[in-house]
Amino acid sequence: MATDNRPICVVLALTATGMAVARDLQPMSWRVLGVDADRSRPGWFSRTIERPSGLAALPLGAELLAAVCALARGPAPVIVMAAADDAVGWCIDHHAELASNGVRLAAGYTDQVAAVLLDKSRFGQRCRELNIDVPATMQPANRNDIESFAREVGFPLIVKPRAGHLWRQKLRGQKLLTPATLEQLRRDLDEIIGDPASIVLQELVAGPESNLFVGAVWAGQDGQVRQVVTARKVRQFPRNFGSGSLVRTEELPQVALMSRQVVEALGYAGVCGTEFKLDLRTNKLRLIEINARPTLWYDLCRAAGVHLLRAHACDLAGLPCAPLVGQRQGVVWRYAVRDAIALAQAGIGPLLRATLREPLADTDAVFSARDPLAAVGSLVHTALQAAQHLRRVKPRGAG
Repeated sequence: MATDNRPICVVLALTATGMAVARDLQPMSWRVLGVDADRSRPGWFSRTIERPSGLAALPLGAELLAAVCALARGPAPVIVMAAADDAVGWCIDHHAELASNGVRLAAGYTDQVAAVLLDKSRFGQRCRELNIDVPATMQPANRNDIESFAREVGFPLIVKPRAGHLWRQKLRGQKLLTPATLEQLRRDLDEIIGDPASIVLQELVAGPESNLFVGAVWAGQDGQVRQVVTARKVRQFPRNFGSGSLVRTEELPQVALMSRQVVEALGYAGVCGTEFKLDLRTNKLRLIEINARPTLWYDLCRAAGVHLLRAHACDLAGLPCAPLVGQRQGVVWRYAVRDAIALAQAGIGPLLRATLREPLADTDAVFSARDPLAAVGSLVHTALQAAQHLRRVKPRGAG
């Protein structure tokens, strides 16, 4: 039997983000091996991703580490890409052992860099040290700290877990809390939060979702940013503080410049996603977050003609890659099933305007005529998330 020397990309998390990796690598004849213990995620149904027995369903842990290191003992180069925050954490924890066994992964996956981006408190502190404009942030030690900060910045304010992926189940699909009054904040402390030291408080930058601007950034292993794709978030799911459900490329020089500056200042190497919001009080962009991985809407880059994930993979594997080109403007990425829910939540007016005015999506997060079964996984997974969200927002005191 002939030896298979095709390069291998192990994708951790078979989300729509993981599928974006597979879509960009598939034309290059890479083997994309998926790993995710959650079999409801859409990548489990995708024809673009291999799911080897004995590997695909492994949880993030020691057994997975051994299996990935064993792959690297073969003839083909093996790289790892994390498509979810907990997977980034696993890569950070095992970076040294993976690298010593020949597995190639982003140089930024270290406790000094990517771990700072994952921890909201450390991230805010580091940004302030570098004079990067971020919303006022505080990690409280007790309830008095929380109430003092709330009185200082006003309501509503944002309450985040220090490590979002560790608190997602507690919030039943939501990313954060936005108490509008001191009384609501106190109820959230009693009913949801518990330990005050487990959260980060953040000033809310008011304004519509359309004031959110994002960058898809690739920094080479030397830490130099090679390319930035810029876009506007048109809608999110859940509304206001969720993940993008409709995103459109736009020429945004300031977003590109600031993305380059903050990623290089923080020392990150790899692919990541920046997010800024326009503060209407000052008419300036403020950095909201940086995700130390490809973000949900990353397939927009491929649709806009910029193969960031492919370039990053080739960089890790030491393989040649075609030069990157500039992005096409006005390209639309949509996560249809989530965007439909977001529109329904917005009401009949926005729904009609979207139907009449918005262009069709150039690419969907999971729906594809070439890969139809992935939509099944998306419907299942989104239905589970929506059910969690509905249980979360039921009237207080309801049984």
